[in-house]
Amino acid sequence: MVAPRFALALLGCTALLLTGCAGDGGSRQGTSGGAGESRPAPRDRDGRSESGLGDFDKDGYDDFVTVDANRAPGGSWAWNVVVVPGSKKGLDAARATRYRDVYSGPLLRGDLDRDGYTDLVTTREPARPGHKTKPGAIYQAVVMFGGRNGLGDPVTVAAPRQFLAMAVADVNGDGALDLIDRGKGAQEKDPSQTPGRIAYGPFGRDGSPARLVGQDWKAAGGGATGGDFDGDGFDDLLFTGSPPYADDEEPVSDPIPAAAYFRGSPDGPVSAAPPKGLDNSTEDGVVTPLAGDVDGDGIFDLLVGGGGTAAPADGLDPGQLTIVYGAKGGPGTGRRTTVYDQETPGIPGDSQGRDMFGAVSGAGDVNGDGHPDLVVSTPGEDKAGRFTLLPGAPDGSGPDPSRATAFDATTYGGTSISATLPPLDIDGDRYADVVAQTPGGLLLFSGGKATFPAGAPKLTKAAKVGMNARS
Repeated sequence: MVAPRFALALLGCTALLLTGCAGDGGSRQGTSGGAGESRPAPRDRDGRSESGLGDFDKDGYDDFVTVDANRAPGGSWAWNVVVVPGSKKGLDAARATRYRDVYSGPLLRGDLDRDGYTDLVTTREPARPGHKTKPGAIYQAVVMFGGRNGLGDPVTVAAPRQFLAMAVADVNGDGALDLIDRGKGAQEKDPSQTPGRIAYGPFGRDGSPARLVGQDWKAAGGGATGGDFDGDGFDDLLFTGSPPYADDEEPVSDPIPAAAYFRGSPDGPVSAAPPKGLDNSTEDGVVTPLAGDVDGDGIFDLLVGGGGTAAPADGLDPGQLTIVYGAKGGPGTGRRTTVYDQETPGIPGDSQGRDMFGAVSGAGDVNGDGHPDLVVSTPGEDKAGRFTLLPGAPDGSGPDPSRATAFDATTYGGTSISATLPPLDIDGDRYADVVAQTPGGLLLFSGGKATFPAGAPKLTKAAKVGMNARS
């Protein structure tokens, strides 16, 4: 059994999968279910925040996407993209599509060619898991363009050399989405360094960007988070990662920071001081922050997963979730940063080693009250997983842990469960839903007026959508 090495990124996506301003048509998110109040909502782009552009064919139903491990006829493993369209009855297994190649995350969503349909971006790997990469082989971003019949065939992003699309964002505010490549080299102590780049949109249907510009991000981070964190109409970028030297190793004369922040501007990204409070270190490295509007003010907030603290006997990484609120002065300059874990009053459970509470999270209005609700994944809970709903407070101040509810695998007769975030409106009723992956397939937890879930979760068996059932 091959472990999904990027499962955390895909639980969201992701995700997945996400961000917002004018020009990203088709968004239903942000409209309350009963009062008719319309709130500004970030665009749904990267699988990492609330929904809005989850619908690839504009039929009124958001579509689910994941990456699934699949054993090829020759016996080797590959990672395939699986797309399951939404419908009035939930996930439509009959229209599921599997893209059979070697793909990895993050899964990014956005209308790259400005035709009104959401597109999907992923990365094609040069070799199957466990196989050596041939000299000169490269990772390459690919786009599946959306349309009335759903996603089309993969098209390679036209960029020389390796191009890793780590985020999608409108960094110059021109209304066209751009793909962000972090580059490689300094992070990995690799002498064959490749500078970072921005592929500015709009993109042609042949995968060609409007222009390709080199960019030195001056960061050690392997992950990138995009979103308008100051509400000025330009998307900002946060790069996070571990420096390419050990803690006890003398850094080079020009040390590489573990976090780098860039504000969007008419001329593109401009370096700025990183927001404070990014406590996202874990035993295995650094968790890339996610993005979502958790207080409904129309400005992106940073959702920062971290290791947290526990008694030495409990081991490492019980997990905690830090919310660094976006504000006009930049993230962390307005509302006070909040930290949640399983010791927070009202949140079920207790902090134990390797729970990883907050490793993935996402925002969406599951009960139609006009306030975003926060869904938090705890993939290591009792070695089976859990996700927790923190409803949005009625006063719009953000998540209300006093009304939290946990959803465990054993409750639904399974041995494991992992929520894929952010929530999407799969059944088109304007309430956000949560799709959770289980050994037997996909469980749809439907949102509904004043309640979640609205009825018993619906199971779509793995075989029905071409996924591998897990034992």
